[in-house]
Amino acid sequence: MKKLFNIFKNIKFSEEKEIEEKIYEDDFLKIVRTMSLNQVTDFYDQDELEIVFLLQGSAEIEYDNGKIIKLEKGDSIVIRPNEIHRVKWQERALWLCIFKKVGNI
Repeated sequence: MKKLFNIFKNIKFSEEKEIEEKIYEDDFLKIVRTMSLNQVTDFYDQDELEIVFLLQGSAEIEYDNGKIIKLEKGDSIVIRPNEIHRVKWQERALWLCIFKKVGNI
């Protein structure tokens, strides 16, 4: 039997860091739940296609060209491979991030 995972249960926030929980991973796909209070991230330059869902809270994604996307509960965005970005601001954010791995796009 498969393990049941409820995205809205056992939510934990930390002042020190984002908390990531891997829900699923195989050779092609990775699914992660991330819980963030108010952390700002470094810029990411990742090889994977990432689809991001903001399930709770609010946030801003900033790209290296200065473009900022404001997100609120229920919003989703697609981040293409090597689109350099970071989380500029977030407040009690609950993210669901789906990564399609390199060579499988």
